[in-house]
Amino acid sequence: MNVKPVHLLPGSERRILQGHRWVFSNEIADRMADYEPGSWVEVYSSKKMLLGTGYINPKSLIAVRLVCPPGTHISKDMLHRLIFDAAARRSELYYPGSSCYRAVYAESDGLPGLIVDRYGEILVYQTTTMGMARIEPLLQELLLDIFKPAALIFRNDTRLRLLEGLPLEKGVAAGKLPSECRTVIDGLHMHLDPLEGQKTGLYLDQRDNRRAVAGWVKDRRVLDLFCYGGAWSLTAAAAGAREVLGVDQSADAVRLARTNALENGVADRCRFLVDDTFHLLKTMNRGSFDMIILDPPAFAKTRNSLPQAKKGYTDLNRRALLALAPGGILVSCSCSYHLGDDAFREVLVRAAQAAGRQLRLLEARGQALDHPVLLSMPETRYLKCLVLEVA
Repeated sequence: MNVKPVHLLPGSERRILQGHRWVFSNEIADRMADYEPGSWVEVYSSKKMLLGTGYINPKSLIAVRLVCPPGTHISKDMLHRLIFDAAARRSELYYPGSSCYRAVYAESDGLPGLIVDRYGEILVYQTTTMGMARIEPLLQELLLDIFKPAALIFRNDTRLRLLEGLPLEKGVAAGKLPSECRTVIDGLHMHLDPLEGQKTGLYLDQRDNRRAVAGWVKDRRVLDLFCYGGAWSLTAAAAGAREVLGVDQSADAVRLARTNALENGVADRCRFLVDDTFHLLKTMNRGSFDMIILDPPAFAKTRNSLPQAKKGYTDLNRRALLALAPGGILVSCSCSYHLGDDAFREVLVRAAQAAGRQLRLLEARGQALDHPVLLSMPETRYLKCLVLEVA
């Protein structure tokens, strides 16, 4: 393997020495046109200290993503070990006995640009960078060897790939996808669509939050907004909620949620509705629900969209607060990385002020254990989930 050197500008090595795994294009002293997209490089400080090995894409703002420590190069054996160890952490430490989890979470598992989700015998992977895309055949071979799935699906349809100059595509890489796909997560039997559904089939990053919120739902009237396949709704019903209404603007999502409610024997307490969340909240009377769960898609996908996203989050939470009964609980989430913790709390303060309500923080939570956060890399933490008592 021909590995070219990359030299950093003075001072640019500080983050890397602390464990960060990205090198930005404006930190590189060399001429970017000299590098082939997706090729492997050795990164050196301005004082010629070797910092590690990674892959480069001169067309991306994140020019280099580091994979190997100094003195080592990528190999089939190293990739096998990284994937195997990541999966072992889930099955042995994070969720013992479970066969449903995010098996690989990119930079946090030493594999930037690779996501792998396991749903029992179905494995779904996604490559988001040129470097990982170039070794995709090898990754498929390793995933088949380590997990031995009945079906291996690729969901390379995230728009992040466009930033790397990669096409959007999805399909079955190996095996055969069953006509009905099911998995079990935290005691719930879930139907999913790993090829056409949202994300890779389920929102695995919320599983710990759903379990935590289950302790607050008994005998409450629960409204689950942006419900998708109904995981929040089913968790609430199974934990003793008096009644649950799940809402999503996608008819396919609502059909999936209804199927899941029947599968888990809670259809008598779970109703699902196809509607626009903002429109529905406008029509609701004050005090209609005792708990409202807001788990919207990312409103701020770029830093430039943040001001408009804040307005959207504020309006959404304000409307939800008006629909809650006194003593009710608001579970408000944001998966927008660009909206930080302080900014998200500020949004909720403004929403409460506009609604004439007071909020008491019961819990501040984040993404599930199988989406581990690197302390040296704040970009690996994106999900905020606040559980709030409403007065």
